Amino acid sequence: MTRKTVLITGASDGLGRALAVLLSEHYDLALCGRKPEKMAETLALLKPGADVYQECFDMTDEAALAAFCDHVKAHFSRIDVLVNNAGANLARGAVKDFDVSGLRKMLELNCISQVEMIQQIYPAMKMQGGGCIINVISSSVLFHSENNAAYAASKAAMDAVAKTLLKEAKADNIRVTCVYPGGIDTSFRAVPKHEYLRPETVAGAIRSAIEVEDGAMQEIVIRPLVENNIQ
Repeated sequence: MTRKTVLITGASDGLGRALAVLLSEHYDLALCGRKPEKMAETLALLKPGADVYQECFDMTDEAALAAFCDHVKAHFSRIDVLVNNAGANLARGAVKDFDVSGLRKMLELNCISQVEMIQQIYPAMKMQGGGCIINVISSSVLFHSENNAAYAASKAAMDAVAKTLLKEAKADNIRVTCVYPGGIDTSFRAVPKHEYLRPETVAGAIRSAIEVEDGAMQEIVIRPLVENNIQ
C-alpha cells in the first residue's frame, strides 16, 4: 500500500516530535522546525522506512516558509495531510500588563504563518482530489485562564480561520480538524508538569483524526484531569 505523506510544522520538539515519531512507521514525513539540533534529535527517533524531508527555519519568515513548501512539493508526489502545529507563548501576564510586542509576534507565528502554510499547500490538495488539514489550536480559546489572554487571543485568531476553512474546504474534499489540547508536559514549559498530558497522548488523538476516511473528526478537545473544565 502506498504510504501517505504528512507535513508537520513544529516537528523538532514536543507534540510535533511525538507525532512525527508515531506516524513514521506508516507515513512519509515532511518536517520543519526552528532549531537544527532539536530536529536532529527528532530524526534519530523516527522509525526506519519513512521517506523524510526536513528543513529548519523561522516560521514567520515568509520566504523561507514558501521555499520549504516548494521543496516539499517537489520531493513528494502528493501531500495528504498538513498538521499546523508550530506555536509559542511569548507574553504571559494580565491584560493590563502583558507585552503587546509579544502579542504581535504570537499573531505572526500562531496565526499568520499557519494561514500562509495552508495557502501554500491547499492548491496541491485540491488538485489531487482531497486531503486533511489539522490545526493545533489550544483549549485556552475555550476555557479562559488568567494571565494568558495574549496567547489565547493569537490562538483564537487561528481558531476563527480554521472553523471557516472547515466549511469552505468541503467543496474540495479537504477535511479540516481543530485540536484543542490542554496542558501538555513538554519543553514548551519552563518547568515540567508531569500531571499534564503526555505529548504522545495528544499525538494519538491526532492520528485518529488523520485516519478517519468516511467523514471528518472536526473538533478534538483533550485536557488533563487536573485542569478546571469550566469556562
